Amino acid sequence: MQIYKITQDSLTEADFDKFSTDEEGKYWMILSPEELIQRNDCFRFSYQTLNDCTNDTDMSKLEVYESYSFGILNIIHDGEDGFAVEELDFYLSKRFLLFVSEKDLSIFKEIREDIHIKGALSLSLEKILYNLIDKMTSRDNSVLLNIESEISDVEVDVIEGKTKDYINDIVSLKNRLLFLKRHYEPLLGTVEDLTENENEVLSSKSIAYFKILFNRIDRLNRKVGNLRDYVTQVRESYQAQLDLNLNNTMKLFTVITAIFLPLTLIVGWYGMNFKNMPELDWQYGYIFVIAMSISTLLISLWFFKKKNLM
Repeated sequence: MQIYKITQDSLTEADFDKFSTDEEGKYWMILSPEELIQRNDCFRFSYQTLNDCTNDTDMSKLEVYESYSFGILNIIHDGEDGFAVEELDFYLSKRFLLFVSEKDLSIFKEIREDIHIKGALSLSLEKILYNLIDKMTSRDNSVLLNIESEISDVEVDVIEGKTKDYINDIVSLKNRLLFLKRHYEPLLGTVEDLTENENEVLSSKSIAYFKILFNRIDRLNRKVGNLRDYVTQVRESYQAQLDLNLNNTMKLFTVITAIFLPLTLIVGWYGMNFKNMPELDWQYGYIFVIAMSISTLLISLWFFKKKNLM
């Protein structure tokens, strides 16, 4: 459990007893789900929100109650097989901002360091929540640029006709972008609901901060959509390249078949062995058939070369 009392220019550590007796002060708290349930007699949060805190939720969301707002945020970071997710739940009221997490996330340390280094001028509960969502999304643009670079590399290789199987690369890119799409759309809705401020837990000045976040997340979401279209175009180009290679292979086999078809006819013709075939008794008959076969082969090769078929 971590509890900090917030004033306009300071952030000081406190304890739960001080929070429960101080009805005028504003507090930032970080509790585990178990600690929250043990102390819910003080908060009187909805049972549904407690259930959400103790169970993993795939999507961000915001639920508005009379005296507080309950939200779920999914913090993404790079994992071994793509992206990994850490869930963070929060309660926001006019009096406190409460984060619920199983562990002390690194993002909490970053916020505390920012307050210590940059100062705490006009510090508020809304600014801490804004700072957290801001940090969640501040690096995402570079992540999308890296994905765009990967797509571009695949596109260049496909255009150059390299023979590598790019299906796995394309599927991996599509899956990562789909993951981000499913992340940004709920997060966009969560921030939009915060800006509506139905229960008026946000001050009028802080709404502008969340509108900035909304615009940033909207741009990221549209960027993901553009990259998904880009991947689709690369996949179509790759499929077209595969079709072209297949067509070239079939074309080669067709030319080979067309070249040897007259030779097969000659073999079949002279394989009939009729008694009255003059070439059978002719001393130059064998040489004649060889010369005719070679001539037929050369004429066929010349014809297909002239028609640019080989």
